[in-house]
Formats: sequence, C-alpha cells, structure tokens
Amino acid sequence: MKLNFKWKDDGTYHQYCIGCNAEEVERIYKEDKTYYFCSYCKKQYERSIVIDPGIKWWIDNDLEYWHESAGVFIRNPDDKFLFFERNIFPFALTVPSGHLDTNENPLDSAKRETEEEVGIKPKNLTSITTENIVGDSCRRGADIHRWHAFLLELKTTLDIQVRDEGSNPVWLTLDQAAQRNLIYPVKYIISKYGNELIIRNISG
Repeated sequence: MKLNFKWKDDGTYHQYCIGCNAEEVERIYKEDKTYYFCSYCKKQYERSIVIDPGIKWWIDNDLEYWHESAGVFIRNPDDKFLFFERNIFPFALTVPSGHLDTNENPLDSAKRETEEEVGIKPKNLTSITTENIVGDSCRRGADIHRWHAFLLELKTTLDIQVRDEGSNPVWLTLDQAAQRNLIYPVKYIISKYGNELIIRNISG
C-alpha cells in the first residue's frame, strides 16, 4: 500500500478509509468478524489504513507502507502445529502473531503475542528466519511486512483456547496445513522453511 495521500504523522493514532482515504472510519462486526465502515463514502471494507505510533512502521522511498511483525509456530510432540482462524482480516488460518510494539524487539513481541492470543507463556523460542514479505496484507493497511518467525517446541499437547482475534484452534501437520487457507506469511514460511520447523530439538 503506497501512502500517496495526505496522512498525518503527529504522534497520535489515525485511521483512514482504504477506499477514499477519509478519516471517517468506524469498526463494525458481522457474523463474528471485524469490518470497517466509512461514513464519508458509505462503504464497508475488510481493512483500513492505520497510522499508529504504538507499533513499528515506516515509509520507504517509493512511499510503500511497511509494518514489522513476529509469529510463533508451536509444535507438539506429534509434529503437529497450532493454527486458529482469524476473525479480523485476513480471514484465514494463522499462528500466534502480530505487529511489534514501538521499541519492542522481535523475541519479546513473539512471546507477548503467544501469551495474548493462545495463553501460552513461552520461555524458549528458536528463531527460524527474518524475511521481508511482499504481499502480506494486514488490516492496518500495509502490504509488506518484515516478518520474524520463531519456533516453540512443546513437550505435551495443550488444550488451547484462542483469545481476542481468533477462534477454532486446530493441530495440523505442515502438509495438512498447506492444504488449508493460510494467511500469506504463514504459507510463505512453511513453504520455504518447513524442514527447519519439523527438525526435533532445533533449539538444543
């Protein structure tokens, strides 16, 4: 998403319509999913453009809007991974993940998101990769993310309850997950780093 309209960077939160760019957006809910309605153009969208000083973002020389995110692939002893359905765009299966807060490092963000979204407090995470992923569209308007992927190895399969932005947790092998509708960065990481994710004791 190129920010080629008059947006504000004044240290406060701003939310713009992704269609007409008016700052007239409200959050609405339909069938347990989140959408955004613009009172100016009278249209509903799955996403908006958010300028949030609380998260890491930047604009490159081509006016492309970037965010930075971290995600955690949680593997159980049966080599199955935890996924759940998002009820906020993008509407697909995901792993615990989210944007980095301002002044937050990727590891701390990954731990925070895991606890916030699925109630697990990870002690040790293994870094898998950091990638600039083009085509990773988020609800806040960015289409490129610097994505940090981590692995959490569990000694037992846990009973998971998803909090806040998701529902319907499921344990899947990577082959099973590849046949499902996954958010783009998760699909990208699995296709490129699947072997690293299934190697046992990768964290030593």
